[in-house]
Amino acid sequence: MTARHAPGIERHCMKYQRNHPPAGLEEALQHHRAGRLQQADALYQKLPYDPDALHLRGVVAHQLHKNEEALEFITKAIRAKPSKAAYYFSIDPVYRALNRLDDVVSAYQALLARTPENALVHTNLGNAFRSQGKLDEAEASYRKAIALDPNHAAAHSNLGVLCKERGMLDEAVACYRKALVLQPDFVDAHNNLGVALKEQGQLDEAIACYQQALALQPDFAAAHNNLGTAFKDMGSPDQAIACYRRALALMPDVAQAHTNLGNALAAQGDLDGAIASYQAALQRDPNSPETHNNLGAALKEQGKLDEAVASHQRALALRPDFADAQINLGNALKQQNRLEEALACYLKAIELKPESVEAYTNLGNLLEESGNLDDALQCHQQALSLKPDFAEAHNNLGNVLKKQERLDEAMACYRQALALKPHDAAMHINLGNVLRQQRKLDEAIACYMNALERQPTSGEAYNSLGLAFADQDNTDAAMECYRTAITVAPGMAQAHNNLGVELQRRRKSEEALACFQQALTLKPDFADAYSNVGIIFHDHGRPDEAIACYLEALKHNPDFAVAQSNLLFAMQYSNAYTPEQVHAAHVQFADQFEIPLQTHWTGHANSREPGRRLKIGYVSPDFHKHAVAYFIEPVLACHDKAQVEVTCYYSHAHYDEVTHRLKALADRWVPCKHLSDHQLAERIRADGIDILIDLAGHTGGNRLLSFARRPAPVQATYLGYPATTGLSAIDYRITDVHAEPPGMTEALNTEQLWRLPEIFCCYRAHDNSPEPIDHPPSQDNGYVTFGCFNNFSKLTDPVLALWAKLLQQLPTARLILEIHGIDHAAFRQQVEERLASLGLPLERLMLVPRRPENQYVLYNRIDIA
Repeated sequence: MTARHAPGIERHCMKYQRNHPPAGLEEALQHHRAGRLQQADALYQKLPYDPDALHLRGVVAHQLHKNEEALEFITKAIRAKPSKAAYYFSIDPVYRALNRLDDVVSAYQALLARTPENALVHTNLGNAFRSQGKLDEAEASYRKAIALDPNHAAAHSNLGVLCKERGMLDEAVACYRKALVLQPDFVDAHNNLGVALKEQGQLDEAIACYQQALALQPDFAAAHNNLGTAFKDMGSPDQAIACYRRALALMPDVAQAHTNLGNALAAQGDLDGAIASYQAALQRDPNSPETHNNLGAALKEQGKLDEAVASHQRALALRPDFADAQINLGNALKQQNRLEEALACYLKAIELKPESVEAYTNLGNLLEESGNLDDALQCHQQALSLKPDFAEAHNNLGNVLKKQERLDEAMACYRQALALKPHDAAMHINLGNVLRQQRKLDEAIACYMNALERQPTSGEAYNSLGLAFADQDNTDAAMECYRTAITVAPGMAQAHNNLGVELQRRRKSEEALACFQQALTLKPDFADAYSNVGIIFHDHGRPDEAIACYLEALKHNPDFAVAQSNLLFAMQYSNAYTPEQVHAAHVQFADQFEIPLQTHWTGHANSREPGRRLKIGYVSPDFHKHAVAYFIEPVLACHDKAQVEVTCYYSHAHYDEVTHRLKALADRWVPCKHLSDHQLAERIRADGIDILIDLAGHTGGNRLLSFARRPAPVQATYLGYPATTGLSAIDYRITDVHAEPPGMTEALNTEQLWRLPEIFCCYRAHDNSPEPIDHPPSQDNGYVTFGCFNNFSKLTDPVLALWAKLLQQLPTARLILEIHGIDHAAFRQQVEERLASLGLPLERLMLVPRRPENQYVLYNRIDIA
C-alpha cells in the first residue's frame, strides 16, 4: 500500500553499466544478472581494488543475506569513489536489513554534501526519514526533490504516501495523480491512489485504480488484496461463493448446492458459515454421508470435538465403507487423546482403502507421537511406495529418522521433500533443525531464512533461527529473533521460554522470570519453563522454592533428566533434607535413568599392552571462564604426555581465551554439545578412552547419561560437584580427607572414594590476579570486615542468621557480599528485605555486584573470609 524505495538494490545492480569496465567485470555482470551469484562473486574477487567490483561484491553478499559482508564491501567502494550515487543506493537496503536507519540517513546526507542537486537522493533520504517516523524531515526531502526535478514521479508519489499517512487524503490524491501524469505506467501510484480513493469512499474509482495496477503488473499482491477489500466493501463476495449463492437463489432446496457453498466457505476459513451451509444441506438430505463427514471436519477445526466425532460416526453409520470418514474420525479422536480408538480408525481406513496415502500418513504420525518409531517408519515408507512424489511423506519420514538419531538419512528426506515442495516453510525449518543438531549452523540459518522468505510471519522459523544464533553465541541476534517470534505468534510458549533463557544468561532475572511465567500461562504443562523458573529461584538463594519448581516440571515430564539433576543440585543448598535423603534421591536418579541402560552395557576392546600411553578423557561444559577451569588447567598442564594422551570433550558452545588455552593443553579436543548422550558415549567408546572423568556431576550441562552407558572401562567423577552422582557406572569419586573424612561419608556415595594426598584440587590464578596486601584492612579501617564471595545461592537463611549474631557481638564490624545481579533494583530490594528479616543490619553491609574485574581484588578489602 506504500511506495517502494527507488531503485532497489537488485534492480540497480542488474542495470549496472559503465563506459570502460575492466577485463572480467562484464562477464561477472552477466553471471550476476542471470542469478549465478557464486560465479559472479568469484570473478568480482579477481578485481580486489576496483570500486565497482567491490560494490557488486557487496550487492551479492546482500542478496545472500550476508549483510555484514555487504556493508564492508560497499563501504570500501564508497571510500574509493565517495561521489558515486549508485553505491549509496545499494548500501541503503543493507543498512535497513541491519536495522541501522540512522546510517541510511547519514549515507544519503554524505552523498548530498557532494551532489546536492540530485533529486533521486533527496527522495531516498525522504524514504529513510519516513522509516524513522520523522515525517517533517521526510516531507522536506520530497519537496526538495520536486523543486529540483518537477518531473520526478517517485517524489510526487512518495509525498502522496506521506500525506495519506497524515490523513491529508485530498493532497495525497493530488500527488498520486501528478505522478501518474508524469509516468502513466507507475504501478505503485495507481495502487496508492486506489487506497486514498477507497478511504474517501469512492469505491468504483478505487476498483478501477487497482484493476489498472493489476493490468500493468498482474502479480502485484497488494493491489489484489486492496481490490478484494474494495469488492468486499461493495458487497461483492468471492467468485466461487457468488456462484454457489446464485445456484441456491435459483434452487434453494438442492442439498448439494448448500454443501458446495459450505466447502467454499470452509476453504476460506469461514467455519461458522460452512457449518450453517452443511446443516442447511442436511435439513434437505439428512442421509448424505459426505455432508455429515464435511460437517464433522469443520466442527473439529472449531474445537467442537464431541460434535465432530458424532458427525463422523453418523457418516459411517450411513456408509460403513467410507474410508475418508474413518480417517477424519481418527483425527478427531486423536485430538481428544483417545489414541487407541484413533489407531483403530486409521487401521480400518487402510483395510477399506489400502491405497489411501492419507491413512498411512496419519497412522504413521500417531505411531511416531506414541514413541513407536519403527512402525511409524514403515507407515511413511508405505505412503511413499503409493505416492513417491508425496512431499509430506518424505518430510514425515525425516521426522521419524531424526528421532532415531539417523540424521544424515533424515536430512536426505527433508531435501527430497523440498525438491518436491520448495515453498513449504515447515520443511525448510525441519531441514534447518537437523543441520543445527549437526552443528552446521550457517546452513541451518540459511534454511530458517528460506522459511521466512516463504512465510514471513512464521513464529517457529524465527524461534528456530534464534536457537541457531544462540548456538553461535550471538545472543543479541537470538533475542531479536525470539522477540520477533513472540510478535508474530504471541501464543508461542517456546519463544517466551527461549527469550527468558537468554535474559537469564544476562542476569536480567526479573525479565526472564516474566518470560517463563508467560510461557506457563500459555502452556501450563511446560516442564522446561518450570525448570527455568527453578533456576532463577536457585540463583536468588531460594533453594526450596527452586525444588518445588523442579518437582512440578517432573510431574509434567517424569523423564526430564535435566530437571532431575537440577533438583539434586538444589538439594545440596537446602536445609530441608538430611544427607541420607539427598543420597537416596541420587540413587533414585540412577534407578530411573541408568538401570534401563545397563542391559546395553558391553565389554571394552581397549588394548592391555603394558607400555602404551593411557587414554584419559575429561568431560565438561565448563572449559571456559568458570571456576572448574581454574582447577583443571594445572592438571592438564602437568600431565606427563609421554604416559597419557588427553582428550577433552567440551559440552558447551561458548569459546573464550580460557577455552583456547585449555584446548592447547589437550591432545584431542572434541566439541560435543550437539551430540546426544548416546552419540557422545559411542564417540568416547570409538576413541578408546581408558579412564573417563566427569567434571560436572549434576551441575548444568552435565553428560552423566553418557557415563550411564559406560563407554569407558574406568570412570570417575571429580571437581565440579560436592556429592555422589548416584551412578553405579562411575567407579570412583576423587576427593580428599578434608572433604570426606574416612569412615564418615562412604555410605553416602555410590562411587568408591579415592582420596588424594593433602588436598584434592589446586588452582591456577588468572593472569591479572592482584598482589595480596601485607597487613589486615582493619588496621586502616579501624574495624573488622568479614566477606563472602561465594555464589549467593549458597547462603542459606541459617547461615545468614548466624552471621547476624556475629555482627551483633561486633558492633563495628562490616560484611561484604558479592552477589550476581545486585545492581538490578528489584532484585536488590528482595535481597535487602531478606537480609533485614534475618537480623542483618543493612547499614553495615556492602553488597557489590559480581564482576570479572573484581575477582580476587575484593579479598584485599576483608579481614576474614
